[in-house]
Amino acid sequence: MISFLPARAGAKIDARRLFIETFRRQIALLESGKARVRIPETRHLFERHPGMQYHFKPELFIQLGGETEFFFPDQRFVLGPGEICVMPKGVPHGEIARATTKPFENVVACYYNETVAIHVAHESPPGKPIVDDIHFFTTDLFHELVEYLNRTGVLRFRDRAACATAIKGLLLAELSLLLALVEEQDASRYSETERVFRCQWLMRNNLHDPELSVESLAAELRCSPSHLSKLFHRETGERIVEYLTRIRLANAVDAVRHTPLSVKEIAAACGFNDPNYFTRVFRKATGRSPVQFRAELQHVASHIEREPKAVFYDREEHDFGLRPEVMAKAVVKVSR
Repeated sequence: MISFLPARAGAKIDARRLFIETFRRQIALLESGKARVRIPETRHLFERHPGMQYHFKPELFIQLGGETEFFFPDQRFVLGPGEICVMPKGVPHGEIARATTKPFENVVACYYNETVAIHVAHESPPGKPIVDDIHFFTTDLFHELVEYLNRTGVLRFRDRAACATAIKGLLLAELSLLLALVEEQDASRYSETERVFRCQWLMRNNLHDPELSVESLAAELRCSPSHLSKLFHRETGERIVEYLTRIRLANAVDAVRHTPLSVKEIAAACGFNDPNYFTRVFRKATGRSPVQFRAELQHVASHIEREPKAVFYDREEHDFGLRPEVMAKAVVKVSR
């Protein structure tokens, strides 16, 4: 299970203050033209590779201490202190955490199911970045935040000189909105509600695991399954199993809509062992099988509008009177 840093899981570090300082520092660097941004090339999208993972949404990494070595099927780079990495959606990647003159530490923003998750990570065990503290945010600008990073990844490997200003503007918008989210958060939020937030994060990050259960979540969060179930239902109005099924289906719909993955691959990525069972659940939720759902989307996307774009008159004279000889010369042109 992708989990929290065991040695610090109960620590109340001031991650909120760390986020604010980090975002402000990067905004200043972008405005001064001194920001260092790394973006991998978007190749091998949504492919499976040993020791690597990919996500259906982009992610944003900001290195604070130590370094992160990112490796990909055919490329790799090292992210140093003060540098930003935009990880495009679908790019298979692995991460190696290393201490240098300072311990490894980075801040990561992730996007799942209409929720922004921002966490700080440290190294434990050696070489592995593990989440230390995580905060969750909801915003009506969720889709804009995702799209800013998507567009940054697309523009990075076009004409760099021509797109540099656009990339700077997109990252400024991204970081400014993230800063506003963190600054508006209630600083005194550590309570039983925090356990629910962490439970949601664990489910989102372990959707691929068919063994994910109330029992495994409770063990990770150091409480009894019955207490976690009651607490989760009280805070969210949903039962854990219902929530897990809902976000698995939401991710499946997103994958059918935006990736070329097969039904079997999507089922496995979303935690369904049996593709046939996945298809039945998907059909019950959407009214269509995954294949039918994708086919309908492709049909809509490829449909060419039959009506003309514009209709205008090309007259030999600028006389809009009703003289027959002028009207006879009017030719209708259709523009598509």
